[in-house]
Amino acid sequence: MTLNLSYGDLGDACAAAHALDLIGDRWSLIVVRELMFGPRTAPDLRSSLIGVSTEELNDRLQFLERAGVVVETELGYLTKTTAYALTDWGRELEKVLSVLSLWALEGSAHFPVPSTGMTPSGVMVAMRTMVPPQSLPTQAPLRATWKLTDARCPDVEPLQFRLNWNEYGFDLDVGELARVDVTVTGDSTAWAGVALLGQSLADALEKGDLRVEGEQAALDRVLVVFSDAMAAVG
Repeated sequence: MTLNLSYGDLGDACAAAHALDLIGDRWSLIVVRELMFGPRTAPDLRSSLIGVSTEELNDRLQFLERAGVVVETELGYLTKTTAYALTDWGRELEKVLSVLSLWALEGSAHFPVPSTGMTPSGVMVAMRTMVPPQSLPTQAPLRATWKLTDARCPDVEPLQFRLNWNEYGFDLDVGELARVDVTVTGDSTAWAGVALLGQSLADALEKGDLRVEGEQAALDRVLVVFSDAMAAVG
């Protein structure tokens, strides 16, 4: 039986094989994706990842910590809560997630990418994949925020993201802005459908899945960017 042996144990010194030993299981890259925008507690991760057991998640977090991909940290000031964050090396895996995503999209005619269900972190990683930071500089600055929840996981707190699009590029990250042109609030899967799959914003608004405050023209500019990006890989 070789199920518990690493590629190194089997005499394969390929660096790609070694990477698969570290992150090639079912959950590691998904955990990394969910940590891409900041530290989270194990219970919060467990609530966000549909299908993972507490034992599986704890095992993955401990393994990734030993591997140097994540580090244990603390949240809060008065009451300290144990959480997990990506190391600098772990954050480099966003490049891997992006390349894998584009590879999957390019081959979707053979094995279609599912179109139902995306976490807030998942949709934001996808948006950064399609329009990387520092791309598309503009002389017409635009500031937007998203407050997204996963309707499938009602116990998880909303995550807030911000876009600062200016002459330096398309800077999409976690956080807030003091002044914004438009804010989108609602379900992350609904927003993924609108931004990445060309679904109707009007329908999402009518169903109550999304709410928009601010300048519709600003949001339309953002949607055109992602429509063009998706068409380029379609």
